[in-house]
Amino acid sequence: MITGDKEYLEQICTTHVCPEHGPKLCVAWHAGENNYVIRCGAGHFPEEVTRELTPMQEYKAGEREAHTQIMELIPRKDLGTDKLLSAALVEALSEYAIKYGLDPDRAHVVMMYSKPYITLDGYLYYANRSGIPYSLTSRPMTTGEIKDYKLGKTDHGWLAEVNFLDSGARFTAPGIVTYEEMTARSPRDESKLRSPVVATHPWQLAQKRAEWQTMRRAFPVGGIIEREGKVPKGRE
Repeated sequence: MITGDKEYLEQICTTHVCPEHGPKLCVAWHAGENNYVIRCGAGHFPEEVTRELTPMQEYKAGEREAHTQIMELIPRKDLGTDKLLSAALVEALSEYAIKYGLDPDRAHVVMMYSKPYITLDGYLYYANRSGIPYSLTSRPMTTGEIKDYKLGKTDHGWLAEVNFLDSGARFTAPGIVTYEEMTARSPRDESKLRSPVVATHPWQLAQKRAEWQTMRRAFPVGGIIEREGKVPKGRE
């Protein structure tokens, strides 16, 4: 129960609302308290009240909350240098993604060596929104292909292929992880690997690189597909 000077409580009632029942606060005399109290429109005496926002304030508050949620989902480090990104860079990354019809909430764009980098998920999302029927396949390189690409015995190589089912157009690209990458030491601690995940699952990274390169060639973001209007800008 909120008690006090009548004029002071009346001033509170003009700018605050009951958190349970909304607006229409008033000041009433409470015999049991022998004092003025705040009463809400539902007839009860709230223990606390909250400031009422104008429609514009509510809009801005919701906009800030939504924007903050998006910002929190975007990777906040440069994946190449491991440096933290400034708030301005994170916001610019979000705007870059939306500009090209990608979704920053799903990390479709990240920062890599100080440049925006569209992830494989981003290209898959972009391709699916294009409406162009296609297939994506990938496989390990054969012994002959490993020789052609001059890979070492302990390197990992994959090939990916995108086929446009309507036109028959085909795009291929390799993905390679070298032994040097798998064994590279951390610049901060020589006793640790630079990337334990690469060392443990090099074939998965090689496959992902191959698919990324192929999707990038088949569906160039901002290229002919978007200019023809098959990929709308902005999030739906």
